[in-house]
Amino acid sequence: MYQSNLHTENTIRLMEIVLALTGDDKCYPYQNPPYALDHDGVITLSGALRSELNKNGNQDLVVWAHQNIVSLFKES
Repeated sequence: MYQSNLHTENTIRLMEIVLALTGDDKCYPYQNPPYALDHDGVITLSGALRSELNKNGNQDLVVWAHQNIVSLFKES
């Protein structure tokens, strides 16, 4: 699979997981983002998101999510 196709597929999969976790949360994503970014640039995924990514079928997204989640949620 081409890199751009893989990136698109992973983006869709991650966003579907995040959407399923956030459901009706009216504060999402501004007050309850699915990750935290500290002053050193270290990313910490939320506990619920980590749990979902550690399930069978999603484990391949763990590293990818750490590398890409900030750019997916960056405000334009």
